[in-house]
Amino acid sequence: MAGRARKGPQGETIVARAYDYASSYDLRAARDVLLAGGRGRLLDANPLMVQFDARRIVAVFDYGSAVFFGYDDPECRAVLESLGECAQRKNKTIASDDLSLTLVSRQRQPEGTDVLYLQEFNRDTATLVAAVLSRSVALEYYETLVESSLERLEATVQALASTGRIPRRQRQLTRQVGLALLIEHELAFSVGVFDDPDLIWDGGAKIDQLYRALTREFDLHDRIRVIQQKVSLISRWSTFVISRLEGTRAEILEWMIVVLILSEIILMLLKLA
Repeated sequence: MAGRARKGPQGETIVARAYDYASSYDLRAARDVLLAGGRGRLLDANPLMVQFDARRIVAVFDYGSAVFFGYDDPECRAVLESLGECAQRKNKTIASDDLSLTLVSRQRQPEGTDVLYLQEFNRDTATLVAAVLSRSVALEYYETLVESSLERLEATVQALASTGRIPRRQRQLTRQVGLALLIEHELAFSVGVFDDPDLIWDGGAKIDQLYRALTREFDLHDRIRVIQQKVSLISRWSTFVISRLEGTRAEILEWMIVVLILSEIILMLLKLA
C-alpha cells in the first residue's frame, strides 16, 4: 500500500499524513476507539499516541487534527470516520498534508515540506513530526476560513465606503459577523495550544534542532502571525458593522416614535376640530 513503510534508494521511507477534521477531539473517547480490540499500544494520552506496529502510529490532537504514520489515504479516512463520534463540530472541508520520512545513516536538513531525513524513527520523532504537521493543517483550515470571512466582510465595508450605507441584508451580515467572532474565539484557543511541545525541553539538542527546522520549513510562526493580523482586522470590521447596524435600527426606531407622536397629535387635532 502507498502509505506503508517502503524501501527507497536512500533508505526506508514512512509517509506521515495529517488531517484537520474537526474543531476539537475528545481524546479520552478517541483513545477508547483506537484501543478497541486490543490491537494498539498506548504511547501517550495528550496528544493521544497509539502504536499498531513499528511503523504504524496514529496521533490525535485535542484541537481537531490527526496524524497517521504508515497508513495510506483510504485507511486514514476510514479511521477518521471511526473517530467521528469523538469529534466536535466536524469541518465541512478537511485540510490535509503529508510528509515523507526517509531513514538515512546521517541526519540531514528537511527538503522543503516534502521530505524529512531521519537517522531513526521512534516515539519522540513521531510525536514531534505529528505536532508540526497537525498544526500546519490546522492553520491551513483557519487560513481558508479567515480568507473567506475577510472577503465577505470586505465587500460590505467597500459598499459602505462607496455608498455610505450598509447593504440591507442584515441577517446575512449578522451571520458573517458571527462567523468572524467564532473564528476569533477558536483561533484564540488553538494558538494557545500551539506553544512549543514539552518534548523539546526533555528531548535534547537533536530534538530541539529538528523541531526548529520543521517549524521554519512549515512557516508556522509567520502563518500564525498573519492569521492573527487578519482576525484582528475582521474583529475591528465586525465591531464597526455591528455598531452601524445598531445605529440604523436605533434611527428607524426613532423615526417610528416620531411618526407615532405625530399621528397622535393629528388625531387629537381632528377631534378638536
